[in-house]
Amino acid sequence: MFKFKKYILFFLILILIFNFNVVNATPLVNKDWLKHKICNDNIKVLEVHRSKKDYELAHIPCSIFTNFYLDGWRETRKKMPLLMPSKSTLEALIGSLGISNSDYVIIVAPGLGKYDMSEAASIYFTFKYLGHKNISILNGGLKSWKEDWDNDIETGYSVPQENAYKSEINNNIIANKEDILEVISKKGYLIDARSSAMYMGINSSFPSLRSGTIPNSINIPNDWLLINDSLFFQKKVDLEKIFIHSGISKKDGQISFCNAGLESALSWFVMSEILKFPNNKLYESSLAEWSIDNSLPMMDIMNLSKNKDSEKEIDSFSMKPPE
Repeated sequence: MFKFKKYILFFLILILIFNFNVVNATPLVNKDWLKHKICNDNIKVLEVHRSKKDYELAHIPCSIFTNFYLDGWRETRKKMPLLMPSKSTLEALIGSLGISNSDYVIIVAPGLGKYDMSEAASIYFTFKYLGHKNISILNGGLKSWKEDWDNDIETGYSVPQENAYKSEINNNIIANKEDILEVISKKGYLIDARSSAMYMGINSSFPSLRSGTIPNSINIPNDWLLINDSLFFQKKVDLEKIFIHSGISKKDGQISFCNAGLESALSWFVMSEILKFPNNKLYESSLAEWSIDNSLPMMDIMNLSKNKDSEKEIDSFSMKPPE
């Protein structure tokens, strides 16, 4: 009987060790934590690059390459970009990357482009939408990893071994225009994650077809959430101050939006995952949908006269990867 109990205890300890990383999944992990977890069968490091060449030159050992735009994390429908693909499409994509439902996924932004962390947050949001339990973002991204000379770097590319992936959709984190109208007329908070110039109508950018913002929204630009335009998030206490001092309460629910749901994924990540604001949603279609319907209100704070040529995209947002 004593031996039997010893065996039971031994197996319980093994189970606890095996699931340690999963049970303790947090929204953000740092490079020192990751250093001791790389090349673990149950931890998949997903690097989000716009260029496969960049990945091949230097990446975290055993990491998996993906391209946010070319691999199909988002799609265009009815001239609206960056919409969530179907459940089956996403399951096939994630399975093709060698990721299973039980894996702990660490998302890594490279630090080469303005929207790198927003792309990482969008993929994080996708996993949450699919009901994935264990997922984190590497605070500081690949850039911080490479700056530490003690960390190993791998080169080249290898095709992941395909896995079966099945999801359980969580629609509670996605908002639609009806939800926005309800917030405008009742309680709740709308957070515009774009630059202040876009929020005020000084500048505009595709795919929003009208200047300004949604009425009653509060502007909290993404660059407030990251330290000095780096891939490091502000400290939790400072992030909380930014939202609370901007007039955002935890009580009544919040919906983030931007031009096409990319920038606002970062805002959603901070409020929902780091600060644990309840009832937090992302308006995925954002102004790409809202601005084409002239029956829906827009607030152009500055009401400037616009040169139509100036409304063409210059730099602020691009859904196309570099040639």
